[in-house]
Amino acid sequence: MTLDEAKAAIIKTLQRVQDASGLSCPALTDRDVPRRVLDQFDSTVWPVATSWIAKELGVKIENNVHVFGGKNGGPLLTIKQSAQLICAHVAAQSFAVAAE
Repeated sequence: MTLDEAKAAIIKTLQRVQDASGLSCPALTDRDVPRRVLDQFDSTVWPVATSWIAKELGVKIENNVHVFGGKNGGPLLTIKQSAQLICAHVAAQSFAVAAE
């Protein structure tokens, strides 16, 4: 999986979430912070969005991976940062499986 594939999956999922919620979705770029640019996109929606992203990419993203940031008051992530996080998580999974 490439960074561009991860970014595309995130953007597609964010558009799907907004559509399912009956809300508009602006044109998204990798510099956007979803929580700041999308109406009603908050931590109550994030687990669903994360599972949809994982399904779109054909990977597993555990519940303790905070794809959109904000864990323990930490910073919210841009779409690009979220994609980087997903890529690193998947690479770590692959490395762990290879090491077994």
